[in-house]
Amino acid sequence: MNIRTILLSLTVAANFARAQTVADFESFTLAPNSAYSPTESTSFQTAGAVFNYEWDNSFGGFWAGGSAYTNKQDSSTGTFANLYGVKALKGYTNSVNYVVAQQGAIVKLKSPYDKVEGFYITNTTYAYKVIKNGNAFSRKFGDTTGTKSGTTIPQGAYPDYFKVTAKGYKNGSMKPDSAVFYLADYRFANNTQDYVINTWEWFNTAALGSIDSVQFFMYSSDVGSFGMNTPAFFALDNFSTSAPNPVGMKETKFNAYLSVYPNPFGDRIKLKTVLDGESLEAVLKNVNGLEVARVLISESNAELNTENLPAGLYFLELSKGTEKKVLKLIKN
Repeated sequence: MNIRTILLSLTVAANFARAQTVADFESFTLAPNSAYSPTESTSFQTAGAVFNYEWDNSFGGFWAGGSAYTNKQDSSTGTFANLYGVKALKGYTNSVNYVVAQQGAIVKLKSPYDKVEGFYITNTTYAYKVIKNGNAFSRKFGDTTGTKSGTTIPQGAYPDYFKVTAKGYKNGSMKPDSAVFYLADYRFANNTQDYVINTWEWFNTAALGSIDSVQFFMYSSDVGSFGMNTPAFFALDNFSTSAPNPVGMKETKFNAYLSVYPNPFGDRIKLKTVLDGESLEAVLKNVNGLEVARVLISESNAELNTENLPAGLYFLELSKGTEKKVLKLIKN
């Protein structure tokens, strides 16, 4: 079976309960089909995070860097005139608002948050169309024209890629760990596996560990004399941060070993544990913190019925008395 299993030792003292906060940007008010666009560099903030926004007054003024929230719905215009639209048309799960970010965008975490668990990511319409079709400045991905590859790579089979790398900072210093997400990947030996992302997908950045800010760097195989030719934009939604040791939650000291599987899950979540004679409660919540399923584990095996739940991110809270543990799960 192709199952990714989470195995947890709940007796390890380093396992702390963490409070999760998800920024979905729905609290921002915008005119229809518009974007955050002040004519000065003014950051905006939401639950757990501050997003930088840079404005340049040259040439009549333009959005020069950082991030901007938007409700733009344009999945067809693949030019510079459409900086904010996404190929997925709307935000994650068809929400109204989402964020578009540029190369080098920075997000600072608000106290007490110190970890970016991840977020949903997708291509802007502009980048997607350029990757698929090329334009006057960029070539169509896979196309060997202009790559100086000679005859070693067949036409249409160039191993192109477009990716976002997240790097964390702590006390002003860049940490060594990084997280990478490929928005387009044409590096497969079998060209039928080549893809360009046009849906919202989860970007797991938990590997960055404890940080106070995160910066995004964009890379493409299509590079010219002035740098990357692929439009350096991506979109994000449901930005998830967490804080360690929230008030009222103790370090977990369950005398048990637990497995929760599969992850991603479908119609069922299965739980297997070895208990010390006490019951363990499992509560599944959606990104808004609403309970959607619950089970009391008094024996070694239990399961949660999730067949009626929509696809997306969920949090499984495990508790025994005042001790808690939170797991992040995804439904396909």
